Formats: sequence, C-alpha cells, structure tokens
Amino acid sequence: MRRAKNPLWKAGFTLVELVFAAAFGSAVLVSAVPQLNRMQQAWALWGGARLVETSLQWGRMYAVTANTSVAFQVSGDGRRYCWVDPASGSEYEETVRYLPPQVSISDKPARDLRFFQKGNAAPAGTFVIQGEAGTWRVIVNPAGRIRIQKG
Repeated sequence: MRRAKNPLWKAGFTLVELVFAAAFGSAVLVSAVPQLNRMQQAWALWGGARLVETSLQWGRMYAVTANTSVAFQVSGDGRRYCWVDPASGSEYEETVRYLPPQVSISDKPARDLRFFQKGNAAPAGTFVIQGEAGTWRVIVNPAGRIRIQKG
C-alpha cells in the first residue's frame, strides 16, 4: 500500500538551516558595514574634490566670457568657498559652496587664486582636499589649466 504524499512535506526549512542562514547573513553584514563606511568616506572626499574642480572650471569660464577677473576665496576652516569680485571684494552669492562633512581644503595658495580675461591664473597652485579617506589635489597651472589627482 502506498502512502499519500503530504504536500507540505519538505516545503520549509528546518530550524538548523535557519540558524545557519542567519549566522551566515550576520557574518556577511558585520564584514560589509565597515567597508560601506569607508566607501562613503572615499566618495565624499572624491565628491568634494570634484566640487572644487568644477567650481574652478566655472570661474575660469566666467572670467573669459564676462571679460573680467574673478578671485577664488576659501574660508579659514576650509569648508566653504566662493568667487569674489577682486576690485570690491564682494561675494557672488550664487557661487557659495560647502564641502561635504569631514572634508575640507587643508592647503591652498597663499593668496586667493584669480582668473583673468584670457583664462590664465595667478597665483598658480594646488588645493589639497582632505578627508578621513585620504587626500585629492586640484592643481591649477599659470595658463589656467585645471586637473585633479589622487594623493
């Protein structure tokens, strides 16, 4: 005589299988969380460096198209920057930017960088963007060329 098969038989997991799956999932999660934090810090730092680079590109383009000079001014704590009119010293309010948390401009040229009508820059120099994940450098040469590099 054949036994009727129970449709619920082998439809679920045993308690041992569930415990092993939960332990494995916990181990993966514990190892992934620190990596996610480091990755977030690295992306915030890279984003801050790109923000400074694009702002410098904008300033150069503005100086050329408006046929005027503009100055790049960084706050004392390195977390805020903007473009200013070099003659009057007044800020262009729409250019005020803030860097992501834990990211700042740790080093910059001694004087405010200026772009002139022909796109050239003075003083040329390097802006060091620093965060918990390391540093990026935004480099401006005397011809006004802007580049970004790690470390």
